[in-house]
Amino acid sequence: MLRVEGIDLSYGASRCLRGVSIEANPGQVTCVLGRNGVGKSSLMRAIVGLERIQGGRILWEGRDVAGLAPADRARAGIGYVPQGREIFPFLTVQENLETALAAAPRGSKVPEEVFALFPILRQFLRRRGGDLSGGQQQQLAIARALTARPRLLILDEPTEGIQPSVIKDIARVIRLLAREKNFAVVLVEQYYEFARELADRIAVMVRGEVALGGAMAELEDEAVRRLLTV
Repeated sequence: MLRVEGIDLSYGASRCLRGVSIEANPGQVTCVLGRNGVGKSSLMRAIVGLERIQGGRILWEGRDVAGLAPADRARAGIGYVPQGREIFPFLTVQENLETALAAAPRGSKVPEEVFALFPILRQFLRRRGGDLSGGQQQQLAIARALTARPRLLILDEPTEGIQPSVIKDIARVIRLLAREKNFAVVLVEQYYEFARELADRIAVMVRGEVALGGAMAELEDEAVRRLLTV
C-alpha cells in the first residue's frame, strides 16, 4: 500500500505541492486528475524520488521511502512510466527493456509476461525505440517499467498523444494489472472520461493541493467536473 501523507514540495521560492495526501491500494487504480500545471507530475516525481520533498511522508508497504534514492525505490517495487515516455531512441526495443533489469534481482531476464501484454513488442525487438510510433513507444515504456517486476505502477498521462486503439489496449493492461495481478496503480490523467472507467479512487488537484478525493463510487460527477475546469 502507498500512503502519501501531507507532502510539501517547492522549486526555489515557488511552492508546488501543499500538504498533498493520496493513497493507492493493491488491486486498485487511484487516478490523480487536474489541469496542466497543478502539480500532478511533480507529485509523481516526488513519489519515485526524482524530486526531494520538504515535508510529509511517503510510505510504501509501511516503510517511509522519502529518503531513498530513485534506484532504491525501484528495487523496493515502485515502477514509473514518466510523462513523455522517455524511452532511449537509439537503443533497440530489447535493449530498452533490459535497462530496467538493473532494478531486478541479479540474473533476471525480461519476463515473458510483458510480451503477453504487448505482443507487438516481440515483433520489434531489434527495432530502435525512436523508430516506433507514439503508441508503440508508450507500450514499450510501460513494458520497461514492468520488466523490473514492481508491485506499484505509476503512470503519468499514458494516453497523451496516443491513438484511440492503443488507448484501449493501455486501459486493458491497467485493468488487468490491478484486478488480476493485484498491483497498486497510480494513474495521472487530464481526461476524466478515461479515468472514470478505471478508477477505484480519485484525487483532483487544484493549485498544488488535493481539492477533492475519495472512492470513485462516492463522488459526484458534477463536483469532479467542476474542479477540472477551475
